[in-house]
Amino acid sequence: MLSEVIEKLSCNDQPIIKTIYDYNQTKIVAIGLRRGVQLTEHVAPCKATLLVIKGEVDFNTEKESRRYACFESYEIPLNLKHSVMAWDDAIILLFLSQELS
Repeated sequence: MLSEVIEKLSCNDQPIIKTIYDYNQTKIVAIGLRRGVQLTEHVAPCKATLLVIKGEVDFNTEKESRRYACFESYEIPLNLKHSVMAWDDAIILLFLSQELS
């Protein structure tokens, strides 16, 4: 499934979004972003962690922007409005958990 995201990355000007795991209140979503492509502003629907597995992305909020490179991760605070922009061609994994903690 991840190979589909990689294949489409080089020729797509929209985010490529593919669920690669969904079981027992946990979901893993792969997102491919070509350089300059943005995942528009949104709020994570639940507890979420971002992991960059290729390239670099800018994680933008109203107050700041942070760049995350390959193999860096970030635990996204609940109710934080944010967008993600690819600095380089990038693939990120989002780990989403419905569990309350």
